[in-house]
Amino acid sequence: MSRFVYGIGPVRELLRARPDAVKAVYLEARRAERGDDAVAELQQLASAGRVRVDARPRDALDRLVGQDARHQGVVAEVGPVAYVDPDDLVAVATARGEPALVVALDGVEDPRNLGAIIRSAYLLGAHGVIVPADRSAAGTPVVTQASAGATALLATAQVNNLPRALEELKELGLWHVAVHASPEAKPIAALDLAGPSCLVLGAEGHGMRALVAKQCDFHAIIPMAQTGVGPFNVSVAASIALYEVRRQRDASR
Repeated sequence: MSRFVYGIGPVRELLRARPDAVKAVYLEARRAERGDDAVAELQQLASAGRVRVDARPRDALDRLVGQDARHQGVVAEVGPVAYVDPDDLVAVATARGEPALVVALDGVEDPRNLGAIIRSAYLLGAHGVIVPADRSAAGTPVVTQASAGATALLATAQVNNLPRALEELKELGLWHVAVHASPEAKPIAALDLAGPSCLVLGAEGHGMRALVAKQCDFHAIIPMAQTGVGPFNVSVAASIALYEVRRQRDASR
């Protein structure tokens, strides 16, 4: 099943980083005729990556991605998500000469939350995301849209047994940090996150399962100045936690 990445920025980044993942690029016919700088760059990148470019009416693009999508007259067709094994995520980090940073999600079912988490993980330097085969929104078009194309750029591992996958990552040297409130939780900035780490977050509303939390070496909370509207949304919490890892690692260089 094909997925669609849209917008000038996401499609440009996709053509630069993974042209092999792109089946075709569709340009709004009127924009293609104008041939502005952005379109010219996309056409050059597509040509370099041997990706087919088609001009189509705007309503045809709307039908591909939805009339409410801000596609800017640019849509890329990509294949289905190609899942990898969890240890492949660590191999990516090793190949880059970086301490591994993985995000494991225990049942995030809202596709917009999942897409936003994948986008933040990509932007903040994570090497991949782990999702369970069930209780997850992975692979849906809405996830691809919400990630702004990051699903095609960041490796994703899908597992049948998340606790077992976490145990395997621990054997590869990763420390697991549960981002949730618990009696033993410490402010996330108080933890040393410069080494190989896996951030673990629970589902919307239900939180993290006890069996998953038990696999974690540390528990972290994100301090809040106000509590009248409840805790952070899971995608916001993931972004803050990922930024703290990035901040610590940048400071340790």
